[in-house]
Amino acid sequence: MFDQVELTVSPSCYNCLAWSADGEIALAAGEYVQILTPRKPTQDKEESGSDRPKSEPKWHITRFRANLFTNREWPTVFPHNRDDFSIGAELSQSSVVGLSWSPPGLAKHRRCTLAVLTSNLLLSFYQIVDGKWIRVAIVNNALAAHFNSFIHDEGPRLRKTNIRQFAWCPPLKIPQGKNHSVPGAESRWGFQILTVANDDNDLIFLHVWRTEAGLALSSYSFDIISISSVHDPEAKYPIVQSGSILATSLKSKMRISGLSCGPWLLKQDEIAPDVCPAIGNAAVTYGTKLKVIRLDVNLRRDDQESETPSRWNLQATASENIDLSRKDAGERIYRGPLEWFQAAESGEIGLAVSTVGALLVVSLPRAVYEGTETSSGKVRTREYPLLDNTNTAVEKTEARHWESISAMTVARDDESRLSSLHLGTSGGHAAAKEFIDFTDARDDGTLSPPPWKAQFDAMRERFDIDHDLGGLAIGRIWGLTAYDGLAAVAFTLHPGDMIEYRTGSQERTIIVLSRANLHQQQHTPSVLRDLPEFTSDFLRLRREVVLRFTLYSLDYDDRNPWYQKLVYTAACCALVESQDESLLLQARKVFEWLATATGVDLTEEITKCSSPGNKLESKSVEQLDGAGGHIFERCDICQAGIAWYSAQEGQCAGGHLFVRCNLSFFCIQEPGVSKFCSDCGTEYLDEDVLAQLHGTELQRAYEKLSNLFDTCIYCDGKFRA
Repeated sequence: MFDQVELTVSPSCYNCLAWSADGEIALAAGEYVQILTPRKPTQDKEESGSDRPKSEPKWHITRFRANLFTNREWPTVFPHNRDDFSIGAELSQSSVVGLSWSPPGLAKHRRCTLAVLTSNLLLSFYQIVDGKWIRVAIVNNALAAHFNSFIHDEGPRLRKTNIRQFAWCPPLKIPQGKNHSVPGAESRWGFQILTVANDDNDLIFLHVWRTEAGLALSSYSFDIISISSVHDPEAKYPIVQSGSILATSLKSKMRISGLSCGPWLLKQDEIAPDVCPAIGNAAVTYGTKLKVIRLDVNLRRDDQESETPSRWNLQATASENIDLSRKDAGERIYRGPLEWFQAAESGEIGLAVSTVGALLVVSLPRAVYEGTETSSGKVRTREYPLLDNTNTAVEKTEARHWESISAMTVARDDESRLSSLHLGTSGGHAAAKEFIDFTDARDDGTLSPPPWKAQFDAMRERFDIDHDLGGLAIGRIWGLTAYDGLAAVAFTLHPGDMIEYRTGSQERTIIVLSRANLHQQQHTPSVLRDLPEFTSDFLRLRREVVLRFTLYSLDYDDRNPWYQKLVYTAACCALVESQDESLLLQARKVFEWLATATGVDLTEEITKCSSPGNKLESKSVEQLDGAGGHIFERCDICQAGIAWYSAQEGQCAGGHLFVRCNLSFFCIQEPGVSKFCSDCGTEYLDEDVLAQLHGTELQRAYEKLSNLFDTCIYCDGKFRA
């Protein structure tokens, strides 16, 4: 398995670990956020001087400070009454109390955005810009812009804009149409919806999207699509006498302490393909109760101009789905993290929530999840107690473990559709459970040891021996996260029989990586994607996908010279590289269209389209300066024409050699205008840089192509600057 990663920091909150779909791990560590980025095997080869890659991946470790705010980002808050003012938040050091990665597709180059919640109740977005992690948005500003219009008192408005909890909904993806050969961004990445809970116990659903604001930075826009107030006049704490002064005070101070968003259920009708309804649920722990809020989303295709870059209009309404605490008789106290999952066989949706000394699993049929069935009798609950095995010389006993669950995650296997739940407590108890069917008679109501428990116990025993603690060492589990068949756990080690004193240099947080599936074969999983074999036939076929879209589907615009240049370059690439007769025929039609639209002489190109594998010589000065000469490529150094003989490179008549973009097939003649695939290193033109250098005409021509092929066409890797 992987070697552990040891950091000289201390976690600042439970659920302190988050793993993005890009493979980056974020750890909440006080005033800082630690970022672990997997290292490529090629980098290990170069540094070791050997052709054999190392078996264990290494990590690039960086950090950024999350508690530095300007006065504009966090205005000074003066004291108010005790109901509206929280002296703990206003005077805190703004340490990190929660973090989570967005689904892929939100940040630049379709990467994940990191959302960080600090103890001053501000939720910030971070992304990497020029090699540094920078705050790019504050979600509280969107709430303030909404509530300032009708709440004029500063105290209640402060409660409305302070954020206590947040969670990302799964991406809401539109089903791909039958007539679309290449899926759109709505089908590949989906809509990003963020759910936040403010200080006034409002559950707010926000549609988040990114708009380009310059060369490096991007601006994020927020649209509040629905607000649901979570209040319960009958709420009470079971251990407090009802009607007492303490009960009244606790009732006024009840807050949403846990939040998790469930999967989407789409109900698209083939008769109305322009309308796509979807239903999702958000589970919250409010005081000691568990509540589920249903979000009904209606997506409708919008052909008119709108502020969002999407072609779909999103509307939503939120309402309470079912009060699970009423269904479950008894005085359970719900606290800690929440996780949604689906059973592999039945398809029922489950919710795992922690209670005192146990894990409670609630199974909801699809009809109940959608809200079409209101009977709570079909909702099943099952309790899995947390048991500590105690071996003594006299007998073996199993005692209930009373430490609270501090971390929980669900690992999903896309092939088998199997969900495995991993959990850990602040007292070091670790457990896991695979959910195949909620009605499985073979389920004995017990939890199994997770695959990473052996590594956790080995580290705890080593700490115990090194410090001569006599078996009283304690391991505290702070965070759990899963990604691509792997599970990562963050924990710290402490003595259990004495008061512990540590300086900052002695702080240690250990992150252990393991397989996530309990029955997975013993092999080393890979954090990095295996690259396809880049044979000549493979490269040619992948290029033909881009050429077909450019020549068949890209809209021609007589008024934009960059459109004409783009389709001419694609037709030249098809003439040189393609062996497909239909693609050569379409290239011939493009040349004929360009000759008619621009008045340029393209007799040579039209003639050579009759057979594959041709070449085009560089154009003369007269052709470059003549009518329609703007569609030809010209060397920026010597102003000579560039010949067409390869899709990888181009050379001008003066001998200057350039690399071609693998998407537009333009020659890259300027430094600093490229983006590269993070996996295979393939070079492309950066559309954001081109927009600043060559104006909006090139941006409009290249934008549709770059938005559709927004990952590497060869290995599907994400781009980097």
